[in-house]
Amino acid sequence: MAPKSEFSRPTAVRRIGVGGLSITVEATAEECVQIAARLNLPEVSLLRCKYQLQVGRRNVVTAQGALAARFKQNCVVTLEPFEDVLAGSFTVEFVPEEHFEESGEPDLEAIDQIPYEGDSVDLGEAAIEQFALDLPLYPHAPDAKLPKGVVMKEEEVEKRAREEAQAERVNPFAQLERLRRKDS
Repeated sequence: MAPKSEFSRPTAVRRIGVGGLSITVEATAEECVQIAARLNLPEVSLLRCKYQLQVGRRNVVTAQGALAARFKQNCVVTLEPFEDVLAGSFTVEFVPEEHFEESGEPDLEAIDQIPYEGDSVDLGEAAIEQFALDLPLYPHAPDAKLPKGVVMKEEEVEKRAREEAQAERVNPFAQLERLRRKDS
């Protein structure tokens, strides 16, 4: 059995009904602290997701979500925390575990599928997972400046690459001499 999520909001599939269901889930202050720890962020002050749910064939639940988050993250340039916000939309499908099939090659254009067991889908956990996916890999504060020389022009990069390649060129007879010495 999987451990309980920091922000679990199970929703019964039968509650969705034929016309669908619109529902908003929001993390409490205590849950935000736990989410921040899980995602290695200094702080999460808001995590909210509004869902539009539809049930399809074989109890597959299509969830269209609108995610909003306010949080702090560490700048990769200054290493100081800064406040940021995130807003976006996504679509996932909750598939009953018995109908869920993992393919070998992931299709990056397909809708993400999340297996579920029992008669409920966890909208809170799906919101955390989407938030984690949307976080920038290299966050930097808006006013952070890189030190001079860190970013090089393309010509400088090419010049250095040529110089390094030239330095690595070795006289083939010198290589043979080194090999001969090793054998001795």
